[in-house]
Amino acid sequence: MRNIFKVVVTLAAGSVLMLTSCTKETQAPFDNSNYLPLQKGKYILYDVDSIVHNDFNNTSISYRSQMRYDVVDSFYDNQNRLTYTVNVMWRRNSADAFIPKDVIQVTKTKTAVEWVQTNVRLTKMVFPVVEGTAWNGNSFVSTLDPQLDEYQVDKYGWNYKYANVGSSFDPGNNPFYNTVTVNEVDASTNTPNGDVYADRNYSQEIYAYGIGLVYKERIYWTYQPNKYKKGYEVVMRAVDQN
Repeated sequence: MRNIFKVVVTLAAGSVLMLTSCTKETQAPFDNSNYLPLQKGKYILYDVDSIVHNDFNNTSISYRSQMRYDVVDSFYDNQNRLTYTVNVMWRRNSADAFIPKDVIQVTKTKTAVEWVQTNVRLTKMVFPVVEGTAWNGNSFVSTLDPQLDEYQVDKYGWNYKYANVGSSFDPGNNPFYNTVTVNEVDASTNTPNGDVYADRNYSQEIYAYGIGLVYKERIYWTYQPNKYKKGYEVVMRAVDQN
């Protein structure tokens, strides 16, 4: 599922020109919905570091791979909203060919971004993008489905919130100059050893203006007493895009 980007967004104030000009000009407003641009043909490539915790054979195995998000099509959903189809392609390394891994449906309206993946609908962003704005991004998730336990708001305290709006961010491979961080959940219970239950649930995403998702960190595992952790950890870093 994951590219080298460099974006500098300059907002011309124009105040000095207005003082010396007899013609008043109107500056185009800053469109911060462009933190997630969508158009057919766009792609982002990610380096991906993953850890899979297996409580069946008591192992934690690390993987390195690449994923590419390709915007391949668009359509209008049953609410007549423009929706984009994003194919997720995967390969073990740059020498291998990509193979299909997943499909994402993304609907961006004037007020929000809905992201549907593996039949889970999440509200990834809301507009306008303002420092400190918070929302329930998991409002569409069923509280009755045990397979979706990791998304339960009451259990883990999910609360999507904007931070560092307009800040630079370097994921370790390449800097981005106008980004917004979405902190989603940061919960933990105990430590995974001995005869007590433990868990960890963490999610953070960072979007760059004019590019889209450039960094994602997701951790979810549970630990049953006297057993082993079960779950996964994923870090995605954008390394290329168009």
